[in-house]
Amino acid sequence: MISNMLRFPFSMLDNEMESLFYPEVYRSLAGHSQLTYPPINISTTDKSVDVYLFIAGMNPDDIELVIEKNMLSVSGTRKLPDAQGDDKGSYRQERFEGSFKRVITLPETVDTESPQAVYKDGVLHITIAKRAETQPRQIKISAQ
Repeated sequence: MISNMLRFPFSMLDNEMESLFYPEVYRSLAGHSQLTYPPINISTTDKSVDVYLFIAGMNPDDIELVIEKNMLSVSGTRKLPDAQGDDKGSYRQERFEGSFKRVITLPETVDTESPQAVYKDGVLHITIAKRAETQPRQIKISAQ
Protein backbone atom coordinates (compact mmCIF):
# COMPACT_ATOMS: atom_id res chain seq x y z
CA MET A 1 0.00 0.00 0.00
CA ILE A 2 2.79 2.43 0.83
CA SER A 3 4.46 1.71 -2.51
CA ASN A 4 1.20 2.61 -4.31
CA MET A 5 0.99 5.90 -2.41
CA LEU A 6 4.54 6.74 -3.36
CA ARG A 7 3.97 5.94 -7.02
CA PHE A 8 0.97 8.28 -7.43
CA PRO A 9 2.86 11.58 -7.13
CA PHE A 10 5.59 10.38 -9.46
CA SER A 11 3.14 9.21 -12.08
CA MET A 12 1.35 12.55 -11.83
CA LEU A 13 4.63 14.40 -12.35
CA ASP A 14 5.51 12.24 -15.33
CA ASN A 15 2.46 13.31 -17.33
CA GLU A 16 0.30 16.18 -16.19
CA MET A 17 2.91 18.35 -14.48
CA GLU A 18 5.47 18.05 -17.26
CA SER A 19 2.88 18.92 -19.86
CA LEU A 20 2.03 22.06 -17.87
CA PHE A 21 5.60 23.30 -17.43
CA TYR A 22 7.24 21.97 -20.60
CA PRO A 23 4.49 21.75 -23.26
CA GLU A 24 6.81 21.75 -26.32
CA VAL A 25 9.06 19.04 -24.94
CA TYR A 26 6.15 16.95 -23.73
CA ARG A 27 4.33 17.22 -27.07
CA SER A 28 7.40 16.17 -29.02
CA LEU A 29 7.99 13.23 -26.68
CA ALA A 30 4.34 12.26 -26.82
CA GLY A 31 4.53 11.94 -30.61
CA HIS A 32 2.77 15.15 -31.59
CA SER A 33 4.40 17.02 -34.42
CA GLN A 34 2.99 20.54 -33.99
CA LEU A 35 5.53 22.77 -32.31
CA THR A 36 6.24 26.47 -32.74
CA TYR A 37 5.54 27.58 -36.30
CA PRO A 38 7.40 28.40 -38.43
CA PRO A 39 10.55 26.54 -37.42
CA ILE A 40 13.65 28.72 -37.69
CA ASN A 41 17.43 28.44 -37.88
CA ILE A 42 19.64 31.42 -37.03
CA SER A 43 23.32 31.58 -37.86
CA THR A 44 25.93 34.29 -37.69
CA THR A 45 29.11 35.07 -39.61
CA ASP A 46 31.65 37.88 -39.32
CA LYS A 47 29.60 39.97 -41.75
CA SER A 48 25.94 39.08 -41.17
CA VAL A 49 23.19 37.33 -39.26
CA ASP A 50 21.18 34.83 -41.32
CA VAL A 51 17.66 33.78 -40.36
CA TYR A 52 15.99 30.86 -42.13
CA LEU A 53 12.24 30.31 -41.76
CA PHE A 54 10.78 27.08 -43.11
CA ILE A 55 7.36 28.07 -44.48
CA ALA A 56 6.64 25.81 -47.42
CA GLY A 57 3.45 26.41 -49.36
CA MET A 58 3.05 30.07 -48.44
CA ASN A 59 2.76 33.06 -50.72
CA PRO A 60 5.49 35.64 -49.94
CA ASP A 61 2.82 38.36 -50.12
CA ASP A 62 1.15 36.80 -47.03
CA ILE A 63 4.29 37.28 -44.89
CA GLU A 64 5.10 40.50 -43.04
CA LEU A 65 8.65 41.30 -41.86
CA VAL A 66 9.32 44.18 -39.46
CA ILE A 67 12.59 45.18 -37.76
CA GLU A 68 12.34 47.50 -34.80
CA LYS A 69 15.04 48.08 -32.18
CA ASN A 70 16.97 44.87 -32.91
CA MET A 71 13.79 42.79 -32.91
CA LEU A 72 12.78 40.94 -36.08
CA SER A 73 9.07 40.21 -36.23
CA VAL A 74 7.75 37.69 -38.76
CA SER A 75 3.99 37.27 -39.05
CA GLY A 76 1.50 36.00 -41.54
CA THR A 77 -1.42 33.75 -42.27
CA ARG A 78 -1.07 30.26 -43.65
CA LYS A 79 -4.05 29.00 -45.60
CA LEU A 80 -4.71 25.49 -46.80
CA PRO A 81 -5.86 25.00 -50.38
CA ASP A 82 -9.65 24.58 -50.62
CA ALA A 83 -9.35 20.87 -51.35
CA GLN A 84 -7.40 20.29 -48.12
CA GLY A 85 -9.36 22.64 -45.88
CA ASP A 86 -12.38 20.34 -45.66
CA ASP A 87 -12.22 18.18 -42.53
CA LYS A 88 -15.05 15.86 -43.58
CA GLY A 89 -12.86 13.18 -45.10
CA SER A 90 -9.52 13.74 -43.41
CA TYR A 91 -8.07 10.92 -41.37
CA ARG A 92 -5.20 12.92 -39.87
CA GLN A 93 -4.20 16.53 -40.42
CA GLU A 94 -0.80 17.82 -39.26
CA ARG A 95 -0.42 20.87 -41.46
CA PHE A 96 -0.90 24.12 -39.58
CA GLU A 97 -3.48 26.62 -40.79
CA GLY A 98 -3.99 30.09 -39.36
CA SER A 99 -2.08 33.14 -38.19
CA PHE A 100 1.41 33.04 -36.72
CA LYS A 101 3.95 35.47 -35.32
CA ARG A 102 7.59 34.93 -34.35
CA VAL A 103 9.74 37.62 -32.73
CA ILE A 104 13.50 37.13 -32.85
CA THR A 105 15.98 39.16 -30.84
CA LEU A 106 18.91 40.19 -33.01
CA PRO A 107 22.44 40.96 -31.79
CA GLU A 108 23.20 44.61 -31.14
CA THR A 109 25.88 44.49 -33.84
CA VAL A 110 23.44 44.28 -36.78
CA ASP A 111 22.68 47.12 -39.17
CA THR A 112 18.87 47.22 -39.18
CA GLU A 113 18.88 49.52 -42.21
CA SER A 114 20.07 46.86 -44.67
CA PRO A 115 18.07 43.62 -44.39
CA GLN A 116 17.49 41.42 -47.43
CA ALA A 117 14.87 38.67 -47.73
CA VAL A 118 14.62 35.93 -50.36
CA TYR A 119 11.90 33.26 -50.52
CA LYS A 120 12.90 30.13 -52.43
CA ASP A 121 11.76 26.49 -52.29
CA GLY A 122 9.69 27.04 -49.14
CA VAL A 123 12.50 28.70 -47.18
CA LEU A 124 12.54 32.40 -46.33
CA HIS A 125 16.17 33.52 -45.96
CA ILE A 126 16.69 36.86 -44.24
CA THR A 127 20.20 38.34 -44.23
CA ILE A 128 20.97 41.27 -41.94
CA ALA A 129 24.45 42.76 -42.28
CA LYS A 130 26.51 43.64 -39.24
CA ARG A 131 27.68 47.22 -38.80
CA ALA A 132 31.11 47.87 -40.33
CA GLU A 133 32.64 49.02 -37.04
CA THR A 134 31.80 45.68 -35.39
CA GLN A 135 33.36 43.50 -38.09
CA PRO A 136 36.87 42.13 -37.59
CA ARG A 137 39.61 44.12 -39.31
CA GLN A 138 43.02 43.03 -40.49
CA ILE A 139 45.76 45.20 -39.01
CA LYS A 140 48.88 45.72 -41.08
CA ILE A 141 52.19 45.62 -39.30
CA SER A 142 54.87 48.05 -40.43
CA ALA A 143 58.55 47.36 -39.97
CA GLN A 144 60.88 50.18 -38.94
